[in-house]
Amino acid sequence: MLKLTKRFEYGLLAVRYIAQMRNGDVATAKEIAEQTGVSYELVAKILQQLTKAEIVASVQGVKGGYRLNKPAAQISFTEIAEAVDEPIQLIDCAENPDGCSAFSGCSIKKPLAQIQTRFREIFSETKVAELL
Repeated sequence: MLKLTKRFEYGLLAVRYIAQMRNGDVATAKEIAEQTGVSYELVAKILQQLTKAEIVASVQGVKGGYRLNKPAAQISFTEIAEAVDEPIQLIDCAENPDGCSAFSGCSIKKPLAQIQTRFREIFSETKVAELL
Protein backbone atom coordinates (compact mmCIF):
# COMPACT_ATOMS: atom_id res chain seq x y z
CA MET A 1 0.00 0.00 0.00
CA LEU A 2 1.17 3.50 -0.80
CA LYS A 3 2.05 5.54 2.24
CA LEU A 4 3.60 8.99 2.57
CA THR A 5 6.79 9.24 4.60
CA LYS A 6 6.91 10.55 8.14
CA ARG A 7 9.45 13.18 7.03
CA PHE A 8 6.91 14.60 4.59
CA GLU A 9 4.20 14.53 7.27
CA TYR A 10 6.46 16.31 9.76
CA GLY A 11 7.51 18.88 7.16
CA LEU A 12 3.87 19.56 6.42
CA LEU A 13 3.08 19.91 10.14
CA ALA A 14 5.98 22.34 10.62
CA VAL A 15 5.02 24.52 7.63
CA ARG A 16 1.37 24.50 8.68
CA TYR A 17 2.32 25.56 12.21
CA ILE A 18 4.50 28.40 10.92
CA ALA A 19 1.73 29.47 8.53
CA GLN A 20 -0.59 29.94 11.51
CA MET A 21 1.67 32.54 13.11
CA ARG A 22 0.44 36.12 13.23
CA ASN A 23 2.01 38.72 10.97
CA GLY A 24 5.64 39.21 11.87
CA ASP A 25 5.73 36.44 14.49
CA VAL A 26 8.13 33.55 14.13
CA ALA A 27 8.00 29.99 15.41
CA THR A 28 10.96 28.29 17.06
CA ALA A 29 12.00 24.71 16.44
CA LYS A 30 11.37 23.96 20.11
CA GLU A 31 7.85 25.40 19.92
CA ILE A 32 7.06 23.44 16.76
CA ALA A 33 8.38 20.23 18.32
CA GLU A 34 6.29 20.72 21.46
CA GLN A 35 3.11 21.56 19.53
CA THR A 36 3.41 18.75 16.97
CA GLY A 37 4.82 16.02 19.21
CA VAL A 38 7.79 15.48 16.90
CA SER A 39 11.28 15.29 18.43
CA TYR A 40 13.20 18.56 18.54
CA GLU A 41 16.14 17.05 16.66
CA LEU A 42 13.96 15.90 13.78
CA VAL A 43 12.08 19.22 13.63
CA ALA A 44 15.40 21.11 13.56
CA LYS A 45 16.68 18.95 10.70
CA ILE A 46 13.46 19.34 8.72
CA LEU A 47 13.52 23.12 9.26
CA GLN A 48 17.09 23.20 7.93
CA GLN A 49 15.94 21.41 4.79
CA LEU A 50 12.92 23.71 4.41
CA THR A 51 15.22 26.71 4.83
CA LYS A 52 17.65 25.37 2.22
CA ALA A 53 14.71 24.93 -0.18
CA GLU A 54 13.67 28.53 0.62
CA ILE A 55 10.22 27.51 1.83
CA VAL A 56 10.92 29.03 5.23
CA ALA A 57 13.41 31.65 6.37
CA SER A 58 15.48 31.49 9.52
CA VAL A 59 15.34 34.65 11.62
CA GLN A 60 18.39 35.04 13.88
CA GLY A 61 18.52 36.66 17.31
CA VAL A 62 16.87 36.50 20.70
CA LYS A 63 13.41 36.62 19.18
CA GLY A 64 14.45 34.44 16.25
CA GLY A 65 12.76 31.48 14.71
CA TYR A 66 11.21 30.57 11.39
CA ARG A 67 8.72 32.28 9.10
CA LEU A 68 7.35 31.43 5.68
CA ASN A 69 9.18 32.86 2.68
CA LYS A 70 5.93 33.24 0.77
CA PRO A 71 2.20 32.97 1.47
CA ALA A 72 0.82 29.54 2.39
CA ALA A 73 -1.41 29.73 -0.69
CA GLN A 74 1.74 29.59 -2.85
CA ILE A 75 3.46 26.64 -1.12
CA SER A 76 2.59 23.29 -2.68
CA PHE A 77 2.81 19.85 -1.14
CA THR A 78 5.32 19.01 -3.87
CA GLU A 79 7.71 21.72 -2.67
CA ILE A 80 7.61 20.38 0.88
CA ALA A 81 7.97 16.75 -0.21
CA GLU A 82 10.97 17.53 -2.39
CA ALA A 83 12.58 19.64 0.33
CA VAL A 84 12.44 16.98 3.05
CA ASP A 85 12.34 13.77 1.04
CA GLU A 86 13.07 12.35 -2.32
CA PRO A 87 10.86 13.41 -5.23
CA ILE A 88 7.34 12.01 -5.24
CA GLN A 89 7.45 8.64 -6.92
CA LEU A 90 4.93 5.82 -6.79
CA ILE A 91 6.76 3.43 -9.09
CA ASP A 92 10.46 3.06 -9.81
CA CYS A 93 10.16 2.01 -13.43
CA ALA A 94 8.69 5.35 -14.54
CA GLU A 95 11.90 7.17 -13.66
CA ASN A 96 14.35 4.30 -14.04
CA PRO A 97 13.28 1.78 -16.71
CA ASP A 98 16.52 -0.17 -16.24
CA GLY A 99 15.64 -0.76 -12.59
CA CYS A 100 12.58 -2.78 -13.55
CA SER A 101 12.96 -6.52 -13.25
CA ALA A 102 9.80 -7.21 -15.26
CA PHE A 103 9.97 -8.35 -18.84
CA SER A 104 9.66 -5.80 -21.63
CA GLY A 105 5.96 -6.50 -22.20
CA CYS A 106 4.93 -5.14 -18.80
CA SER A 107 1.21 -4.43 -18.81
CA ILE A 108 1.01 -2.36 -15.63
CA LYS A 109 3.69 0.23 -16.29
CA LYS A 110 1.57 2.56 -18.42
CA PRO A 111 -1.48 2.73 -16.09
CA LEU A 112 0.76 3.16 -13.04
CA ALA A 113 2.74 5.90 -14.78
CA GLN A 114 -0.55 7.70 -15.50
CA ILE A 115 -1.56 7.41 -11.84
CA GLN A 116 1.85 8.74 -10.81
CA THR A 117 1.48 11.71 -13.14
CA ARG A 118 -1.95 12.53 -11.70
CA PHE A 119 -0.64 12.10 -8.14
CA ARG A 120 2.14 14.59 -8.86
CA GLU A 121 -0.37 17.02 -10.33
CA ILE A 122 -2.55 16.79 -7.21
CA PHE A 123 0.46 17.41 -4.97
CA SER A 124 1.47 20.42 -7.06
CA GLU A 125 -2.05 21.84 -6.98
CA THR A 126 -2.58 21.31 -3.23
CA LYS A 127 -1.36 24.25 -1.17
CA VAL A 128 -0.56 24.64 2.53
CA ALA A 129 -3.33 27.23 2.86
CA GLU A 130 -5.84 24.40 2.42
CA LEU A 131 -4.71 23.00 5.77
CA LEU A 132 -5.39 26.20 7.69
